[in-house]
Amino acid sequence: MLDEVDLQILQVLQTNSRISFSELGRSVGLSATAARNRINSLVSRGIIRKLGAELDWAKIGWPIQSILLIRTEHGKAEAVTKQLHKIPQILSITKTAGNIDLVVRFLAGGISDFTTFLHKSLSKIPGITSIDTLMVLEEVNNTPPLQFETG
Repeated sequence: MLDEVDLQILQVLQTNSRISFSELGRSVGLSATAARNRINSLVSRGIIRKLGAELDWAKIGWPIQSILLIRTEHGKAEAVTKQLHKIPQILSITKTAGNIDLVVRFLAGGISDFTTFLHKSLSKIPGITSIDTLMVLEEVNNTPPLQFETG
């Protein structure tokens, strides 16, 4: 269970994951050591899955971002997922319920790379029945901080 201090820590970390333990502790009324211990506890409990940087993919050579809506043969989503995990340009794979089995975010260096990926890599994965592709034009809102009610 999360207490009010845990929720305050999560609120701060969503906007600044690089904050020092001292600064974090001051902002939530803890010592630096207590703040570090709280974060370690949140990580070990799986509440915080990762802390990291948000990258501008285009500026580091990946200007094409797409979303793939993948349908699989009945019972094959797990096997398809295992094959997709081997592809380094895949940012995320989300299993879903409904008409679509998997939602995949993919990066490419250009349209030709994207086309090659679709026709040569994805077409060789057994169990995929169809793929709809969406090209990302602009990320308007990338994971805004979630507001937690405290106290």
